[in-house]
Amino acid sequence: MFVTKNRQFAAVSAIVVAAILAGMLVSGLLTTASSLAAQQPEASEKKLKNRSLSWNPPKVDSPVRSVSPSPPCVLADVLEQAGERTNELLTNLQNFTAQEKISYQVSDRQGFSLDGGSEMFDYVVIFHQAAGEPAVEESRSPKHGSSLSDTAAQSRGLPELVLLFHPNLQDDYEMRCEGAAEWEGQRTWVVHFQQRQDKPGRTFSFRFDNTVYPARLKGNAWIAADSGEVVHLETALMEGIPPVRVHQWYLAIDYVPVQFRTRDVKIWLPEIANSYYDYGDHRAIVYHTFTDFLLFSIQTEQKIAKPKQP
Repeated sequence: MFVTKNRQFAAVSAIVVAAILAGMLVSGLLTTASSLAAQQPEASEKKLKNRSLSWNPPKVDSPVRSVSPSPPCVLADVLEQAGERTNELLTNLQNFTAQEKISYQVSDRQGFSLDGGSEMFDYVVIFHQAAGEPAVEESRSPKHGSSLSDTAAQSRGLPELVLLFHPNLQDDYEMRCEGAAEWEGQRTWVVHFQQRQDKPGRTFSFRFDNTVYPARLKGNAWIAADSGEVVHLETALMEGIPPVRVHQWYLAIDYVPVQFRTRDVKIWLPEIANSYYDYGDHRAIVYHTFTDFLLFSIQTEQKIAKPKQP
């Protein structure tokens, strides 16, 4: 949530908003069900170390570099496979927790820094269904020495953005295959998506004074050619949101396969996410890093808290 001239807005997934409006906030944790088995690959660790806060949003309207139109992509087959993976995500991954690091910087139009810092959180995500649609609830608890600043609190909806490829949501977008490309050594299909004019925005929204303003998205997804998993996603607003003075918003997410020990399941989850906000007379850069994933189960409706370690 950003605070600008006594105006507050939160950028959240519209899927989350649907769950909140329906009064279907699921909470209450039991115990840890399983834990992370796979370690971050060396390339990923190097990428994390080399990150620095800079205004470098994804260029979603520019041609994607290194894309080859040959061989051609059969879009229907790619979307069917991606839809199957998102269904599996909801089936296999009901809930998880992770360690989250948020680094951020806020500046004015002249580039002078106004705020910044780095904070650590226990991050909890709960997947469920709301009126037949996938819904997600998120919670952040500051670690010792950290605090939930306004800038750190504003980003929500990161795990479920990939659900725009869910079979129930794909029709909200015009999609086309740009061709084949390699992403970090993996062969992928690059699919461009853009919100349809005749469909409501259900994937992402901004909230201000208890009013929800749906956002229309466009962007590109790198989808693994052999599995249909989304391995990288870049998105941006099609137009600004004047009521909350948001001029531009961009997001880039890298996904990593997470293997859990006690369940024979491997799930692709966000590892890093870079978001960029141009709002009011300010700009903000917010970087997220997720590690130490844990699955857990739900017993009763209670306040969200981090699951106990086994």
